[in-house]
Amino acid sequence: MLRCVDAVGSVLARGGAARWAQLAGSTTHARLVAAVGAGALTRPAPGLYVVPGTPPDVVAAAAVGGVRSCATAAVALGLDVLTPPARPHVTAPRGSRRTWPGCTVHRRDVLDLDGCTDVLTTVLDAARCLPWREALVPVESALRLGRVAEEELVEARRRLHVQDPRRRLLARSDACSGSALESVARADLLDEGYRVRSQVWLPPAGRVDLLVDDWLVLEVDGWAFHGDPGQRSEDLRRDAELTRHGYVVLRFSYAQVVHRRGWWLGVVRDVHTSGRPRFVL
Repeated sequence: MLRCVDAVGSVLARGGAARWAQLAGSTTHARLVAAVGAGALTRPAPGLYVVPGTPPDVVAAAAVGGVRSCATAAVALGLDVLTPPARPHVTAPRGSRRTWPGCTVHRRDVLDLDGCTDVLTTVLDAARCLPWREALVPVESALRLGRVAEEELVEARRRLHVQDPRRRLLARSDACSGSALESVARADLLDEGYRVRSQVWLPPAGRVDLLVDDWLVLEVDGWAFHGDPGQRSEDLRRDAELTRHGYVVLRFSYAQVVHRRGWWLGVVRDVHTSGRPRFVL
């Protein structure tokens, strides 16, 4: 039994899945075989040892001898993503030919940060793999959480090829963005050509999510926060105060912003085209 515990501990120290080459200095092949025989470990492929219940993305990274990357790494590192990736994204060393069913494998040399790419590499890789409105989410999440500095993104943008579309994304990222939903909404508004700012302080109501052309207020509501009755009452008070001071307020839900893009942008377009109503205090 002690032999099994030793082998399992060695695999757990590698995140729950590891290849024999990574374990050779911490346990023996005989102990790994014993642990597999006892059911404490599984061996889903030659040379690969896994603690039962280990997340599939960790197994996939170990199977190819690499690390989790792109949106998969973003989730593991605690960054916001709009939708968790349907299949794990992992990065294997350049020249490696290992594959694993059900995952996307990228191949280049990267640093290993506890089984993931580092934060800056993660957001840059996600920006390559995800659509623009979704790619902005982990970038701004990393800024908001202080996991990357604006100066790092400026330098990363400088190093990218002039035709790399990620340059545009990094240039448009905003550390003031208050949530993943705000990032998505602002990306859509920028695509429509609007001048939009995030988390603007307006004295009648405090901070508003998004402000277009200094008069059109857009609030985007995640249910976890705005579903509370007390918060709902505060939202109504804020909307009334903003209206009283001459702002136009539009409020949209998560489902509307994410799944009804054409509709909510159509509402904004029509209201914006009508122009700011005349208002005299």
